[in-house]
Amino acid sequence: MRTHLSLIFVMTVACAVVGCASSTDSADSWSRSYLAPLDGVFDAVIDVLEADGYLVEANREAGRISAEPARSSRGMSPSLAVRVFEKSGRVRVDVQTRSGANDAMTRGSRVEISIVEFFHELELRLHGLKD
Repeated sequence: MRTHLSLIFVMTVACAVVGCASSTDSADSWSRSYLAPLDGVFDAVIDVLEADGYLVEANREAGRISAEPARSSRGMSPSLAVRVFEKSGRVRVDVQTRSGANDAMTRGSRVEISIVEFFHELELRLHGLKD
């Protein structure tokens, strides 16, 4: 538990330092916004999801990405619906978990940690700290 709290603290500080804005609208929805080109953010989202073992289906024109965990994750990762769009001069990334076979999984702290880690990896890519 202490490790998880430390991770959340570090992520909060990192967001403040790199200039991202974040909000959590509900238990199954997370958002952050970035000062970066729309296409670059869209591509980075896909790269992070694929690196995490998700099967990704993307519609760039609609700004929507559907991500299903690979079978090898054994139900440990949630299915995700991601929207990437411009709003008020920034690029916003909204992530929602989708219920389904792993519905019980979509409400736990493991999902929250998974989403926080997703945004952390996305920020590393957007700031050129990771390929």
